[in-house]
Amino acid sequence: MRDNKKRKRLTALTLILSVMILLLAGCGGKEGDGDKGENRQDGTGPVKAGTGRFMEEEITLPEGIRRIRSLKKLSDGSLEAVGEADEAGNCFILKSSDSGRTWASTRIDALGKEYRPETAIAPDGTVILISYIKEGKASAKIADERGKTKDLVLSFPDAGSGKTAVQLQQAAYSAEGTLILLDTQGTLYEAEPDGTCRKAYDTDGIGIHYFGISEQILMAVHGDGIMLFHTKEKKRLDSETVLDDLIKKNSQLASSDTDRGYPVVFSTGNKKDSVMLAWEDGIFHFTRGGSVMEQLADGSLTSLGGGSVTMLDMAVVDDANIFVALFDGERDKMFHYSYDKTAAAVPDQELSVYALDDSVYLRKAVKLFQKNNPDIHVRLEFGLSGGDGVTVKDALSVLSTNILAKKGPDVLILDGMPADSYIEKGILSDITSLVDEIDKKDGIFPGILEGSKRDGKIYAMPARFLLSVVEGDRDTVAAGGTLSALAERGQELAGKKSGGSVFGMGRRTLLRNLYYADSASWQKEDGTLDENALRSYLDCAGRIYKNTKKKERDFQDQKIGDGTLNGEKLGTVDSMGLISRECQISFGSLSGIFDLQTMRSAEVQSKADYGLLNGEKVKSYIPYLMAGIVEGGNTEAAKAFVRELLGRRAGNSASNGIPVNRAAYDAVCKEKLDAQNVKDQASVSAGTQDGEHFGFSYVNLTREDEDKFTKIVESLVKPSMTDRVIQEMVLEQGDKYLRGEQTLEKSVEEIGRKVNLYLSE
Repeated sequence: MRDNKKRKRLTALTLILSVMILLLAGCGGKEGDGDKGENRQDGTGPVKAGTGRFMEEEITLPEGIRRIRSLKKLSDGSLEAVGEADEAGNCFILKSSDSGRTWASTRIDALGKEYRPETAIAPDGTVILISYIKEGKASAKIADERGKTKDLVLSFPDAGSGKTAVQLQQAAYSAEGTLILLDTQGTLYEAEPDGTCRKAYDTDGIGIHYFGISEQILMAVHGDGIMLFHTKEKKRLDSETVLDDLIKKNSQLASSDTDRGYPVVFSTGNKKDSVMLAWEDGIFHFTRGGSVMEQLADGSLTSLGGGSVTMLDMAVVDDANIFVALFDGERDKMFHYSYDKTAAAVPDQELSVYALDDSVYLRKAVKLFQKNNPDIHVRLEFGLSGGDGVTVKDALSVLSTNILAKKGPDVLILDGMPADSYIEKGILSDITSLVDEIDKKDGIFPGILEGSKRDGKIYAMPARFLLSVVEGDRDTVAAGGTLSALAERGQELAGKKSGGSVFGMGRRTLLRNLYYADSASWQKEDGTLDENALRSYLDCAGRIYKNTKKKERDFQDQKIGDGTLNGEKLGTVDSMGLISRECQISFGSLSGIFDLQTMRSAEVQSKADYGLLNGEKVKSYIPYLMAGIVEGGNTEAAKAFVRELLGRRAGNSASNGIPVNRAAYDAVCKEKLDAQNVKDQASVSAGTQDGEHFGFSYVNLTREDEDKFTKIVESLVKPSMTDRVIQEMVLEQGDKYLRGEQTLEKSVEEIGRKVNLYLSE
């Protein structure tokens, strides 16, 4: 499936950097402000620690600017950026002479309708915007400071021929004003004044992934390190071990597998032969010939950190003012980092937040909290990395040991954990008053508020939630009120032999979808599982699976675990399957208001409707980011963080769950009534191996859509079971039943025995 927009934003690759570097006082020129730390040896050489800190502030760009195409410090010391206003490619030259406080905006004229994906700013402020390559040539527009343009045709006579079209993937100007280009085959070019592009910089046949320029030093990133070239003398320079090791130890930093941006961005340093670098771990300064990589800003204390960030560009005005443009997974932003020598090098307090699974949304909430609480450093820990063989039981065992030893976290994100057990053992604090405070201020959906109470008190509260839906024709949606009726409806449609499969999912997906829709009704008053409820669940799953396309997707399901992949909370409802006729009934989880818009947009093509799955039996919701405060920890800071997590500002996101905060929910719904992706004429399309194409265009939600969905949300009263250990026991035995390896009764017996033993521990 792909997005039909000409240039699609991609979420950044999750960058995992093993180089551990202490926070520095400041740039190389700031060493005198406080060199009180010890030198220590790590992957980049000794790193010095001291006092002082770079403080982050988001820059407010002129209204209407949605994308930052390029950013540069000009030869006159001013700051210039190229901003894009819409998908039509309307661009503006943005110039600031006061370190980003104010910006003059000048529209670039006569760009026409041709999209120009590559942009670069020359040292004198001249801007070039370059189109796609066609038959060895690319048209370009060169804009002066007034936005007036002239045409230039870039030709690539030395470009190799092949079946795959070669395109440009990066453009930048050297300090001498020479345009340097990189194509998708990893070849570097220099453009002559007449537009002729010649291969430059001998890379010994090694393909370059992306590059950066610092004064006259070009840094070409490849799979095994960073090659250095002198842009004026056109010669290769000696390699730097520190820079090479950065890539060798962190291969993902070499990747350029995004439509926009890079894992690392570069700019001119504040000393001769020096360079500034920024990536997820922070902002760094390096001088050629040295063995020290100086960390100027810690990524964990800024918006640079987090798996959803893509670096776009960087500009260093002076040694105390650094600017970084990035895409945070939702929109482009520019940040100003200014050095404050009076600020503590490390925040006064530390708050520890623990979750089993990585979460893009949680990372964003941490950044928002840290921005508003610069005196508190949030240490975010995830129990399951996915690559070290640690199981849920392993992670929970270590967590319990740490809590008993008073070394545990201050805030627990209880998704997948035995929350009831923690409440019974007195591990979690009563946060009823905190939740009531938010309810009074912004509102919280009453059913979810009540569903979070234990004996009238709240010890854990989800910041987000998902819900289970069924899609199909009107009779199917009506049948989806119970799992049994849904199974009967599937059998009825299968008997009509209308072609294709009734359902279109693998075993694990099917079992998990039904688990989330039904498990809220399984526990008896004594906490044990009701075997009759289990039997009904498995029986319905078996009847549905008989009419399911036997297309194995289980390997992917096992990686997703509880529905989270690469930090994103995924919905499983398959609206596209109804359009492609891969299935006649779709059911699964809906993971946000964006999912709702996608589903309703697809239903324009499929003529389908939707409703709450299993709603006649139990009106359940799937808690997500369920926060609790650990007794005896940094209680006040923990309360402040949970307040932020549940608040309106953090909740204003259309994906990764639906906000429990009613003010945030209303704001997100309002945005989808006049959605940007509709203005951009965004669409989704896919094709089969037989050449058949299908898809849909995004449409705005209507008031009727919002009212219907809100009514469903307001009816939800009971949380699904989210304990991952129990879920895995159920799915493991259910999978054996669907494969025919054991009987229904044996499966029920095994689930009951294992789960009840687990609950008694």
